[in-house]
Amino acid sequence: GELPPGWQKKIARGEVMDSEIYESSLDLPQGILNQLEIIDGTSVRQVEDHIVRVRDASGLILDVLTQN
Repeated sequence: GELPPGWQKKIARGEVMDSEIYESSLDLPQGILNQLEIIDGTSVRQVEDHIVRVRDASGLILDVLTQN
């Protein structure tokens, strides 16, 4: 499904990711995850053209990378 309008403004460090956006996000390939430092309780997800590190319990966005 499509993400809700305005979701891009909500993908910013320090924001809390909506559960709908989190559920629409994708896991990164294991080969990429193996190259990253994974902090306990967090995951690295792909939301369209953004890669985000999010604290799983709260949805707090810790880091955002944008692909070009």
